[in-house]
Amino acid sequence: MLTTPVVMVAFNRPHLTEQTLAAVREARPRELFLVVDGPRAGHPTDAATCAATRAVLDGIDWECTVHRRYAETNLGLEANVELGLDWAFSQVDRAIVLEDDCVAGESFFRYMDELLTRYADDDRIWQVSGSGLGVPEELFHGDSYAFTAWASVWGWGTWADRWQRHRAILPRDHRDGDAPVRTKPFAIQPGLVVTKSAERHFRDAAASDDTHTHGWDKHFWLTMMTEGGYAISPSRNLVENVGWGEDATHAASVSGRTDHSAIEIAFPLVHPQQVVLNAEVERELELILNRVGGRAATFARRLVRSPRLRYYARLAVNSQLSQKASRAASRMTDRSPRG
Repeated sequence: MLTTPVVMVAFNRPHLTEQTLAAVREARPRELFLVVDGPRAGHPTDAATCAATRAVLDGIDWECTVHRRYAETNLGLEANVELGLDWAFSQVDRAIVLEDDCVAGESFFRYMDELLTRYADDDRIWQVSGSGLGVPEELFHGDSYAFTAWASVWGWGTWADRWQRHRAILPRDHRDGDAPVRTKPFAIQPGLVVTKSAERHFRDAAASDDTHTHGWDKHFWLTMMTEGGYAISPSRNLVENVGWGEDATHAASVSGRTDHSAIEIAFPLVHPQQVVLNAEVERELELILNRVGGRAATFARRLVRSPRLRYYARLAVNSQLSQKASRAASRMTDRSPRG
């Protein structure tokens, strides 16, 4: 039975919530917090899908203390997550957080429990992630995880004191508008990010009031960077995001797109010898961030509204780049000395 509490965040996708809950059931946490948003005005199907989602969550069939925070009306993703985590961390000192579309592999919970215990008193560490985002395992040089400036929230955890420090810096209560106003100026501590594109990206995020493009997770990372904290990124992907589709909020895409599958990590974990940034892993994460959320990607999303059209545009661009690369390689071969 898992001793670390689990927070599940859900809304109106019962089919995904069922998959995520099935993985949680295998871990059998002793304490479970359910943070569930309410139906949106003007969306006729929401009442039924929200009710169906809550019915799935009624299926908790192991010995467990369940806390429920069910919104009667729609709060929106930002408010539901931030206020929900405020509520959970007012009661427990640490937690594992899973949104309804994040399906954890078998070793995820053991990995999270071990690292949340190991670094509980080390305030240099702010986040433990279970999603590797496809970073090549060889960049970890045999370690089970690396310290980075930020990490995915597709299955993650933190501690109450660190979350509350963040919320003191970003204390929006979601009552007087959604614009994030920081009480401490954003400043990336030296040596945390390693590419100019990432530095530009996070500075843009700090200056923006667009919470769709730069959501609650990015603001948590901004606080981490300002405070000089680290995230933990796993050497293997331990959680699969299965939420791709038209009903996604931030990860909307065409049918057929998938995350990296969840695979198991070996125990005992191999810990890095020092708490220092792994620049190789961080660079790869920043390249991934730039491909997904950089200025060019953001401009393309604004220019081409349809996710399906964007998908086919990326295929066409990638195909053209591949052809150019092939022709360039061919020319280099033709010009090379003959033996």
